Amino acid sequence: MFSWFRVGKKIKYDRKAIIGEGGFGTVYEGEFGGRKVAVKRVELHLVNNREEAMLKLDHPNIVKLFHCESDDDFMYYAMELCDASLDQLFLKSNNPRKYKGPMPRHIEAFQQLASGLEHIHSKKLIHRNIKPNNILISATSARRHIEVTLKWAGFGLAKSVNEKGLHSWSGVRGTRTWYAPEVLEKLMEGKKAEQEEFWGTVQSDVFDLGLVFGFIFLNG
Repeated sequence: MFSWFRVGKKIKYDRKAIIGEGGFGTVYEGEFGGRKVAVKRVELHLVNNREEAMLKLDHPNIVKLFHCESDDDFMYYAMELCDASLDQLFLKSNNPRKYKGPMPRHIEAFQQLASGLEHIHSKKLIHRNIKPNNILISATSARRHIEVTLKWAGFGLAKSVNEKGLHSWSGVRGTRTWYAPEVLEKLMEGKKAEQEEFWGTVQSDVFDLGLVFGFIFLNG
């Protein structure tokens, strides 16, 4: 039984149908413009004001953001609905959340992710939170076979960069087990890193992409 909640004029979601939860919000099954979507609900104080840039990201290997709406407490994002996240592929076989569907060959997966990340950087954005949980799997029927596409998601820490691919960075952000070396170096500085501003680069994303490649190749 659905428990629908309408946000504004265009987005509604089922409060009982939770797809996933993370540090920046909860994702529900929902509807937008007559189609099924994933609706991410984020507390307003955590919103990074990158909606305009994210709406311009149009690439087959990036989860499409269709629309944003807000109320007094939350921002709601209507996004492309996918089948699973990459980390679910490597869960134990008895876990009900395990993804058991088809996957592209390793080389195809690497090419897709690299292409999507290149597009993100071409739009003067850095992701800053690259990890398997933020890569989604979309399996769709295409004539006689299933077409599987990997898509970047999880832009809660995304920031704009300048012409040189640099961005100002106050403190250490992201997931500790997926930090690039230069970010780990700042983490080791402790409180000093939290208080000072330094320049980050898109190279941190590229390093983390390599970690994801290793994660896939070594089966988690």
